Amino acid sequence: MKKVLEKYKGFIIDLDGVVYLDKKPLPYSKKFINKLLTLNKKYVFLTNDSSLSPDEYSRLLSSKDIQCKKGQVINPINNFINLIKIGKIINKNIMVFASTKLKNYLVKSDINILEKYEDYKRAESIIVSGNINFSYKDLMYASLCVQNGAKLFATSTDNSYPTKMGNVPATGSIIAAILKTFNTKVINLGKPSKSIFSLALKELGTNKSETITLGDNLVTDIQGARRNGVDSALILTGKTNKSSIKNFIFKPNYVYENLKI
Repeated sequence: MKKVLEKYKGFIIDLDGVVYLDKKPLPYSKKFINKLLTLNKKYVFLTNDSSLSPDEYSRLLSSKDIQCKKGQVINPINNFINLIKIGKIINKNIMVFASTKLKNYLVKSDINILEKYEDYKRAESIIVSGNINFSYKDLMYASLCVQNGAKLFATSTDNSYPTKMGNVPATGSIIAAILKTFNTKVINLGKPSKSIFSLALKELGTNKSETITLGDNLVTDIQGARRNGVDSALILTGKTNKSSIKNFIFKPNYVYENLKI
């Protein structure tokens, strides 16, 4: 890990399985972030988890004594709002299938949201984000929206995410169920998409050659980094073990057991 700290100026750091597990800090994560600060390195946290808003994640990390300023957490919701701002997504008749906190955050960000399920035929776009309260009713109306022509945006296509109990279903599993009802194009707002890595790099202000991604997921983190021209380090405190690397086409530049320096 010392080699990585010496070589790179910017760090794109995953949260689940790298910094914490079940929102509880993993060993060495606090010390690692403090070391980045001591060395005047730049870093952002890049997560596909959209159960909370970016601002709430910043407050959560700060409450765990992990140094994080407002705007330093990037998740698919930042990406969605940014794509609306730059005109890639039309801010009109958007139906949101996500947590109440996330809906409120989008409303405060001036996103034009349809509040009632019964307006599903009016929906021009929908955004789907897995959360603990996601219901069959959500699944049903999300499916009806796309059947009636709405564009389907997913906060991620991850099928699972790591917890202490094991890997559990994530947004990708919900998207798979929608596609079983009606096959349509899915626009992924999360990793490994180019748009979210571009947003992270813009926030960092570092060149690709001097930036590294630290993650526990071979597809979202390692593949995402490689496709976006950024080096990567696989951290083995999350959902991936060493044996998985052998058969994966995109290899990380480094592999570490944890964030120990």
